[in-house]
Amino acid sequence: MAKSLRSKWKRKMRNIKREKYAVKETDRLKRISNLAKQQTDELKELYEVKKAGDIMKGKSKSDGDDEMDVDKPQRKFNPTTLKDEHGSYPAWMNQRAIKRLKKKQVSKKKKKGVKK
Repeated sequence: MAKSLRSKWKRKMRNIKREKYAVKETDRLKRISNLAKQQTDELKELYEVKKAGDIMKGKSKSDGDDEMDVDKPQRKFNPTTLKDEHGSYPAWMNQRAIKRLKKKQVSKKKKKGVKK
């Protein structure tokens, strides 16, 4: 099948497009690979300079004492109520879960009152 004039024309045009875009794509790939090589070379130079500087100071990086910089501090949630110090629930909790949790807390308070 697929021997109609329309399908022949479409195949012909696809081949022309393929050839046209292949040239552009190879140029783009070459340019990207050159940029990647330059960046890796720069990173290697920086790493070597940094390592040499640490050796001069007498410090070694293998200790693992580096700490990550964190933008905002982690909120501490109460494990039973799941509220933080400001009284708000975590962002991942939906309203239905909050309602269910409140209901559970109220029932626990009632049970504690009866036992005393």
